[in-house]
Amino acid sequence: MKQTTCGGLGAQLGRLLVELSRRPLADQSLQAAKARLLHACGVSLAGSTLSTAQVAWNAVDHDRGDCFVFGQPRRVSASDAAFVNGVIGHSSLLEDCGSGGLRLGSHPGTYVIPAALAAAEVHGASGRQFLAGLVAGYESVSRIGAAAPLSVVMRKFRPLGVMGPLGAATAAAVIGGADDLQLTDTLAIAVNMSAGTTQGIFEGSMEPYFQAGIGARNGLFAARIGLAGARTARQALEGEFGFFQTYGGENCDAAVLLDPDARPGIEQVGTKRYATCMQNQNTIALIMDEFEQPLDPDTVERVTVIRSESGTNGLNSPGVSRHGPFDNMLSAQMSARFTAAAALMGLPAGDPLFFEASFADPRIEKLARRIDLVPTPVDHVEVIVKLRSGSSIHLHSGVRNVLFPGYGDVRAKFLQRASARLGLRAEQVAALVDKLEDLDDIRALTELFQ
Repeated sequence: MKQTTCGGLGAQLGRLLVELSRRPLADQSLQAAKARLLHACGVSLAGSTLSTAQVAWNAVDHDRGDCFVFGQPRRVSASDAAFVNGVIGHSSLLEDCGSGGLRLGSHPGTYVIPAALAAAEVHGASGRQFLAGLVAGYESVSRIGAAAPLSVVMRKFRPLGVMGPLGAATAAAVIGGADDLQLTDTLAIAVNMSAGTTQGIFEGSMEPYFQAGIGARNGLFAARIGLAGARTARQALEGEFGFFQTYGGENCDAAVLLDPDARPGIEQVGTKRYATCMQNQNTIALIMDEFEQPLDPDTVERVTVIRSESGTNGLNSPGVSRHGPFDNMLSAQMSARFTAAAALMGLPAGDPLFFEASFADPRIEKLARRIDLVPTPVDHVEVIVKLRSGSSIHLHSGVRNVLFPGYGDVRAKFLQRASARLGLRAEQVAALVDKLEDLDDIRALTELFQ
């Protein structure tokens, strides 16, 4: 007889997540899940030719299997598909996002969705099963992230690296039919697969993208181990040597972790408009939406960007406050100076291929050197442009709704991004996602991507 976890916070969370996955999805959660999926698919198709995506593909190029990869004609194993699709989903920096730190799982779509797609293809899951796994995966990291001590981030672990295996494992296990005990064991295994530093974000190197793929792949494998009958620690989350104590040095808020009235995590995640760090989104939107015409860098004396010290519009994430030169794509995307300069010049900050081609553009860097960042405790964004003519332009914004477009807007953006790769099949994909809960086999959707 199987011996398994029968107590502790992990068991309580496992029961909660399984119960959630077996209930009919509320309309708002259902719509949010479809929006997250469409956004991730569009972003992945648009970013499938980026250099990091190609490196990920080269790493598994010998593999053969039954699961698709965005932008590739050949199928690979579930593990490798989850890895490559995770990397692709993160490599443009257009992925979905939480509100900062561990909250809402950081960028859950980069690891939950690739793992869920691979698991659903393996199991021939229905659209309803897939959506249940998606919602459960987002819920898992939303609750764990909200309950975790802030010290996890203060110790400089990267939130996505820490959270990725947990959300991916939850989604894959639910799609695989896990009961509450199997899901509890799956989470305990996933705890042992969490890792990730922020040095790659700081330097702009490729490791951050691979963290998403590794999280998706490890989570998928954790689910297999849990479903196979693993026996795990009863206090894998809250124990003296468990997840929270190991990464944060203190325990979690159990009431937040298990709050029966918490708003579903999948409904709270933001959707990026621009291919940059989440903290730069409102600044770019303010400039793009309010500026009458692009600026010539030679006409600018000085630019002052006033933003929050931390939070959604903060200046505190690694690389956000950096000066040039910008040695690679990610360093430019993370930089508040570079991205503000690009926006002031009217350049396509929503296109990841722009950043890949233009991170070393001397005209953008010339303007970026004239941008001063001023932190403020108030959560708003201001941009003051002093021109050499003696005049100035002052843009001011409260907290904008940039990160929360409606489903129709997400769908339209998906069609815009996907049509270049899929042609008429893009509309077929969108139509299937619209009614995904009625789909008998998810493979009717995934085969449209190849």
